[in-house]
Amino acid sequence: MAQRIPTPSRRASRVLAAWLVAVLLVLLSACTDKQPPAQAPEVGVTGAFGSVPVVTFTPPLPLAESSVETLIEGDGRELVADEPVVLTLTAYDGEDGGLVENRQVGEVRTLMLTQEDVGADLYPVLVGAREGSRLVVRQPVNEQGKDRMLVLVIDVRYTTARGEPETPAEGLPTVAVAEDGTPTITLPEGDPPDKLIVQPLLRGDGAQVRPGQDVTVQYTGVAWESGEMYDSTWADGKVPRTLILEDTIPGLRDGLLDQTVGSQVLLVIPPAQARGTDTLVLVVDVLAVSGGDQDSVVENSPGTGAKEAPAETTPAPADTDGTPLD
Repeated sequence: MAQRIPTPSRRASRVLAAWLVAVLLVLLSACTDKQPPAQAPEVGVTGAFGSVPVVTFTPPLPLAESSVETLIEGDGRELVADEPVVLTLTAYDGEDGGLVENRQVGEVRTLMLTQEDVGADLYPVLVGAREGSRLVVRQPVNEQGKDRMLVLVIDVRYTTARGEPETPAEGLPTVAVAEDGTPTITLPEGDPPDKLIVQPLLRGDGAQVRPGQDVTVQYTGVAWESGEMYDSTWADGKVPRTLILEDTIPGLRDGLLDQTVGSQVLLVIPPAQARGTDTLVLVVDVLAVSGGDQDSVVENSPGTGAKEAPAETTPAPADTDGTPLD
């Protein structure tokens, strides 16, 4: 007589099925956890800090969340809200790899670190960043009903000179520098010199100022005859200024030529090379240069060719109130 194999009860079958489902869910979860997260398309950036970057990616970039990457960690001061900031910002269109708008290559902008000046999206990125840093920001934007990605390369420039000290000649005005970089000029007794004096106080190791360039500077100026300050970018509410070198006063133009970024220079400018009335004494921090023969290049990934981009996009400049230097 054949033995009858016992079958499980309906309740036992339901328990077994529930257990199998639970095990399957655990296994599926474990497999999912082991899968690598989706990676954003690679964006390569080359070039030294302060130079026009070369950016490499394969357009179009798919939409993704905003991200910030620090390519170069600066060693300067931390940026603080409502204080001056100097930026070189280049914006690339993730749709085709080109620059967003046709503007001057390598243009430097001087701004106050406010949402109004730098924009609501960049404001939290910049607050707390250190001068000397290079950042890459990927940002989705919607313009005219179309979503696309932007790639921003931001160099956070120094706002004070950072060169090696030089020993000035005797008999010149003396300069004391406060902790925040603000210079104070003390004039010597006697008549001013009748020729242009160019005395480096700090010797920077950055790019050399060339004819035809724009030069971004901090400066303080006094009139020798009265001893009174006539202008300063260090005054409250002001920011460093970018000068069109060929359009400024002759003594300043000649005094800055061949100086290097990072330098601090004492200039004594006779009236004939200044405004025609007073001998001017200037202390100038050379922060950046732009223009000249710099090129901006955007490259596609290997296999898609390369494209030269014509220009750079930057935030609108803050009001500098004008100065008597030009």
